[in-house]
Amino acid sequence: MALARLRQSARLRHSLVLWSLLGLITSEGFSIPVALIHGSESVVPAAAATLVWWLLVTVVVVGGAAMLITDDGIPVDRYGVPNGLTALRAWFCVPLLVLASLSLPGRLPLALWGGVGGAVGLLDGVDGFIARRWGPVTALGKALDPFMDSLFFTAGAVGSYFLGILPLWLAALIGFRYFAPVLGTPFVFLAKRRPELVHTVWGRRNTILIGVTFFALYWVRLAGGPVWLAALIIGLPLLVPTMLLHFIALGRRVAASPVVGRGAVRPAATQPPG
Repeated sequence: MALARLRQSARLRHSLVLWSLLGLITSEGFSIPVALIHGSESVVPAAAATLVWWLLVTVVVVGGAAMLITDDGIPVDRYGVPNGLTALRAWFCVPLLVLASLSLPGRLPLALWGGVGGAVGLLDGVDGFIARRWGPVTALGKALDPFMDSLFFTAGAVGSYFLGILPLWLAALIGFRYFAPVLGTPFVFLAKRRPELVHTVWGRRNTILIGVTFFALYWVRLAGGPVWLAALIIGLPLLVPTMLLHFIALGRRVAASPVVGRGAVRPAATQPPG
């Protein structure tokens, strides 16, 4: 279906080429100079890792062409700025991990992490605003945004741990928040449930608060303060309750979702009395 859409629409193919080339150029254009600063022996591994990751994300983007339809079922013949920015966020996961894992002089890693990583992270709010204001709002965008959030914020948690911005327990908590639903997906499909693949309200709030936590602990790290203490004061009350509410919302969504072969499942309150 996705390949058929791409074969039928030259405009869609041009949109794919534009965004995929932009992702390749910007991600490699970041990884290679960072590796050069560390040492010439790091350039090939960093460039190769970035290229492999770019290919994997691009495969997801290509497969998503089948979901380029509006809520009214109207096909869209371009990926659009919102979906392109969402993909850029994912393409930058490995380049940012390259930055966090290599030893660079002075405070350069923290400066690049805050400047480049912070700017890429802000795309999470920009893509949604553009989609709502100018469009297109598509099924692909609704599904792609939470998936790319999972990749980016997990990479951000790992990189922040490497740079001393997050303690290990908080990095693990953030990783669990994003990948627990992924690990649970096979069981949902085995139960023949098909929940909607979009953000929950509490999931969106939790993601925003994770960004706030990253920002606050980044400045604590720059100031040489006690990151572990700040993480306890900020991370526990902000992230744990909202994560649990997000998981509860996901569970309710799965329970209320249609069962394959049985038609739509209506909430009990709306079913006529027997």
